[in-house]
Amino acid sequence: SLGLWQLTAIGVGGIIGIGIFTLAGLVANGGPDAEGVGPAVLISFLIAGLASAAAALSYAEFAGMVPRAGSAYTYGYVALGEIIGWFIGWDLLLEYTAIVAVVAIGISGYFTEFMAGIGLDVPVWMQGTGDVVEGGLVNLPALVVCLFITFILSRGTKTFGRFELVAVGLKVLLILFIIGLGIFFVNTSNYTPFLPNGFGAVFTGAATVFFAVFGYDAMSTAAEEAKDGKKHMPKAILLSLGIAMVLYILATLVLTGMQNYTEISPTAGFASAFQNVGLPVIATVISAFAVLSILTVMLTFLLGVTRVWFSMSRDGLLPRWFSATDSNGTPQRVTWIAGGVSALLAGFFPIRAVADLTN
Repeated sequence: SLGLWQLTAIGVGGIIGIGIFTLAGLVANGGPDAEGVGPAVLISFLIAGLASAAAALSYAEFAGMVPRAGSAYTYGYVALGEIIGWFIGWDLLLEYTAIVAVVAIGISGYFTEFMAGIGLDVPVWMQGTGDVVEGGLVNLPALVVCLFITFILSRGTKTFGRFELVAVGLKVLLILFIIGLGIFFVNTSNYTPFLPNGFGAVFTGAATVFFAVFGYDAMSTAAEEAKDGKKHMPKAILLSLGIAMVLYILATLVLTGMQNYTEISPTAGFASAFQNVGLPVIATVISAFAVLSILTVMLTFLLGVTRVWFSMSRDGLLPRWFSATDSNGTPQRVTWIAGGVSALLAGFFPIRAVADLTN
């Protein structure tokens, strides 16, 4: 039931999100645990994008040859056999589950900014665990949003396909609005020094943001649900990466131009940048839309978890119990198990720990 533009939307939904709204600020600033990359975060994204483009061409070729659910697991299984396929499958299950969690934590930061913008304070106990926020018990917004996305995915392919198309359209419009407005507040002196901590920090930053430019692999898990997987899947992979990289480059230039990299918020970069230039209302709007738009990243990667898990079960590499589907063809059991694990990771671990786990 998925056409070219719905597939492209799933790909863009997976690639664009936390990279712009959270990781760009986190890598530029560095935070307490890493050196700040500064304005050279642009180069970090370019390096990650080049590596990702090389992989995208391979995924496009495989997707056209083997348009089945499972992405890299299925390609490895077909080309190299069950043992290699089993290892790749488990790698994807763990990676995608952690990505859903780290994106949910990113949403939580923008949710807190949004609530502050409308005059409401999120209680400290629900902002994160004690090693992130003093007095915190759980990151409740992150945990809840994981379960919400799980519910949407459980409704079936047509439902999440429509949701993704609309949400990604709003996301792209928001990013274009941010870039267009932010250009007027760029101070070129903020680009100096461009490389405050050298190329070592830039490459470390590229490793951190790499998974943010790699959403098309999760999108390719939906190959069996495409109207014409052989024709549309390769096009959707390349289209989604091309659109995403253009927006990433423009957004990082604007973000590091609006605010000195040492002052950028590592959890809600653009919201803090617009606060800094005296536009708190815009910051509040960005925070609200960022929450909506980052949901699409979670939806894409949770889709990836469930389809890889389903495919491994169908092939006999995991118990057959997991491959059971409902009347809509949705594997409900693996959907809710994967969503629950992501919710636990998001609720009780800090963002950098989960990001490092992902990489």
